[in-house]
Parts: sequence; C-alpha cells; structure tokens
Amino acid sequence: MGQTMKRVFALAVFAGLLTGLPSTAPAGKLDISLNGFIDCVGSDCTPQLQEYETFLAEYLFGISPPKLSPAETLGYSGFYIGVEGSLTPRPLGADAEERWLRGNPSDEVQRVVWNPGIHIRKGLPFSFELGSRVNYLVLSELVTLGGEVKWSLFEGFRTPWKGYLPDLAVRGQIVRVLGQSDIDITMAGLDASLSRAFGIGGTITLTPYLGYQYVWSVVNTEPIVYKDSAGNFFPQVGESEFVVTSLGNPLLGRNNLFFGLRLGYEYLAFTAEVNWGLPGSWDVDGADLVSKVGHQVRISSGLGADF
Repeated sequence: MGQTMKRVFALAVFAGLLTGLPSTAPAGKLDISLNGFIDCVGSDCTPQLQEYETFLAEYLFGISPPKLSPAETLGYSGFYIGVEGSLTPRPLGADAEERWLRGNPSDEVQRVVWNPGIHIRKGLPFSFELGSRVNYLVLSELVTLGGEVKWSLFEGFRTPWKGYLPDLAVRGQIVRVLGQSDIDITMAGLDASLSRAFGIGGTITLTPYLGYQYVWSVVNTEPIVYKDSAGNFFPQVGESEFVVTSLGNPLLGRNNLFFGLRLGYEYLAFTAEVNWGLPGSWDVDGADLVSKVGHQVRISSGLGADF
C-alpha cells in the first residue's frame, strides 16, 4: 500500500468515526442544577455545602481531560487527529444517588457519564507538543474546550544504553466548561507520565504508559432564585435576592492515577486508558464542615490518524 493510499485510508476511518458519534437527544439530564442543594422551608433557605462540593468533585472527574497518549511526542513534524471518549460510572450507594438527584435537573439518575470528543496534537521541535480538544457531555448542554502542552524530557538525547530507559514527560492543561448559565468552571491539570514503545513485526507498535495527574477545578457561581415544589419563588418581588454564592466558590483538587496502552499500525493509532480517581477530603471554606469524595474509575479510548 503506497504512502498516499495509507493516508487516504486513515482519514476515511476517521471520517467514519465522526459520522458514528451518538445523537444528543434527549438533552439536559446531566446538566448541573444548583437549586437542588438549597433546602427551603418557606423563605428560610439553607445551602447543603458538603453535598454540593462532593457532587461537583464526582461530576467534574467525569469530564476532566484524560491523558490518552504516551510520554513520547509525535516528533517535530508529527500530527495527530482522533475521536476519543470517556465512560465514567456514577458512584454507587444511596448517598451518591441522592447527591446526583440534587445536582441534575431530572428525576432519573444517570448511571454512566459519556463524554466523547475530538483531540488534535502537533509535534514541535525540542521534544515539545501542543494539543487541543473539544468534548460534549452526552445528555447535557455542556461542552468543554481545552488546550495542552507536553514536554518529553529525554527524547532525542540518548546514547545506546540510555535507549532502554522509558520516556518521561510532563504535561499541563487548561479546560473551560461551557453551557451552564448559573456556574462557571475552569479546570487546570498537571501530570507526569512514563512510557516505553515496543515494535512487533516491523509494522505494529505497542506503547504502555502510566502516570499521575492532579486537577484543580475553579468554580464560580451566579445568583439564582429558588423555586419550591408548589411553584412559589423566593425571594418574592421586592425582597432581597437569595444568591447561590451561599454555596461558596470552592477550589476543588483531585488526585488521579492513569494506566494506558497505545497500539499503532501504519497511520492508525488506538489508545485505551483507565483513570483512577483517588479518594480525598477537604475543609469547606467558611464552615466547620468536611467534604469527602471516594474512589472513581473512568475508562477512555481513542482512535485516530497519526502522521
């Protein structure tokens, strides 16, 4: 197969994947609803701070950026474009189900969060790599836009014996969450990874990788008006506004471990990854309370053209 035909074949596969993306209807079941974390009796309203922050930590884990690439870069002339997606099961248990009922505008709690998207990466000189991705959270109006920069520390500077060492890379990411009217979210991630490529038969490359990631989520909320089950609004006209900033604007941090495998054949690249969100706890700002988040697992995969 000639070089031109290989490129055409890879792009045809990629186009087929794009047309195979799922439809977005019905929408809204996985949007964020902050009203559920404000309990009101009459016009006396109390924010549920612990449930609110734990829910956000669980929810944002499902849409935070996966790695889905080994530590090695594409090379100064390399380019990658692929269709990727992540599946994140909702945390189990009655408490978690109640949190997700509060946090979503639906009486049906979704068991799995599916977040497909498109990822583009471009190799640069000196073992750097730039990337960008756009993702859509299925059953919502939420879209994430992200940018990333990766540096592979030892790539291209190895004498023969050093060639047996694994690649080591560090990567930084910024992700903006769009589509929510009463909450503004920006995520920043920093990770370190190791990988080692193995050739098979001269045409297939297997590259296992692993690493650690820390993600900060910066949350800012907008004023809202509470509506009770009887359809009454609080505050009433002329009263001072009850604002959702009573829930606070937390800075949430999450530790993650990831393990993945990239399979390369000609111009095609398939990557599978498991991300393990570690448990953690933190003090609620301005209150004598502690929020906690448990273990979470996310499974991600991607298929694209690697030139």
